[in-house]
Amino acid sequence: MTKAVFFSTLLIYMCLIAGCSHDHHSAGKPLIGISCSHADNNSIVRRTYSEAVIRAGGIPVMIPVTADSCALADIIDLTDGLILTGGEDVHPSYYGETPIEQLGAVDSLRDIYDLTLIRLAGKRQMPILGICRGEQLINVAFGGTLYQDIPTQHPDSSVCHNQSEPSHIPTHTVYLQPRSIPAIAAGTCELLTNSHHHQAVKQVAPGFKVTARSADSIPEAIEHAGGLPIWGVQFHPETRTVAGDSVSLRFFRHFIGQAKKYQSGNQER
Repeated sequence: MTKAVFFSTLLIYMCLIAGCSHDHHSAGKPLIGISCSHADNNSIVRRTYSEAVIRAGGIPVMIPVTADSCALADIIDLTDGLILTGGEDVHPSYYGETPIEQLGAVDSLRDIYDLTLIRLAGKRQMPILGICRGEQLINVAFGGTLYQDIPTQHPDSSVCHNQSEPSHIPTHTVYLQPRSIPAIAAGTCELLTNSHHHQAVKQVAPGFKVTARSADSIPEAIEHAGGLPIWGVQFHPETRTVAGDSVSLRFFRHFIGQAKKYQSGNQER
């Protein structure tokens, strides 16, 4: 399939799921790009992410994994917000470190793809929500570092960050900073969450701040310190949303609200 055919098909698909023309979309539900994982040379995404966007009032658009930055730029131009999903470890070379033995699986193509998406969306000051790996990638993209392995590099951790229970079951408490994006979205400063990670934000990126922590001080959320709608959470609200948790759904409703503002601003320009 040629690039022209691909984008024509993508536009038709967007219009069909919106049930209207692109002009009508500009005044309707925002299109939310969702990053994909890369498995067996396929671009895939868990259904929980798209369902959470739908339930929150947005239209999900899956962004295929590619190293073609021009293609990704064309897709980002069509969307009103970007969600970065969970997945493999981020290669430590992107934050100036040498891999340790406990580093998990990495995917060089996906790292390039995700970091390109962040650069493109960030340049447009588009709303970005990072979830788990997505939060870590936001931190790395803007100059921060990661714990490559919490048990090894933060050995006094008192919280199990890689639970054996299913994702819809919350296993530990997260403490949110008052007036932060996560606290405003959730309507609370304490949140029971799930936890499926062995990496985490270590040094927060310049221009960002940590806005939530677990009881053992591991960062659980970051956001842009200058007010741009770029933020991330270490936990997985999408699985809790699909399981029927109303508080988790608020994260996506807040993000959709940010995307609507971005959409309206583009319409006025």
